[in-house]
Amino acid sequence: MSNQIKIISAPDDSLEDANRLLLVDLDTAQSQIISDTLSKMNDFSNIIIYVWKIGDDIEWLFDKKHKSRLIIFNADSANQTLVGYFAAQIDSYYFGVLRDCNRVNNSVIYDNEQCRNIITKFIC
Repeated sequence: MSNQIKIISAPDDSLEDANRLLLVDLDTAQSQIISDTLSKMNDFSNIIIYVWKIGDDIEWLFDKKHKSRLIIFNADSANQTLVGYFAAQIDSYYFGVLRDCNRVNNSVIYDNEQCRNIITKFIC
């Protein structure tokens, strides 16, 4: 396979045919887990990774949410409204601790191995 990964942030997009992953407000350590996971994967098709941080365009975020097969968000984000929204989404996983929504979504990511299994399930 082509093993091509593209990282896209607001306001950009790509029209290529690819599996899409949305990362919402990840901190440096969480982003590193994603990076380490993807760097160790050998057999996958094209992947587009959308990266959103607080301060980026919110409309862009929601557009990319609809285009993505997998959402990984930071439950410790300062924007707890978005955390609650993404906790309620199908195929969403998170780093950190969900405060009020822990009964809605128990798909927490604890380590690299679990992260690899989740990403493999959805985009390989």
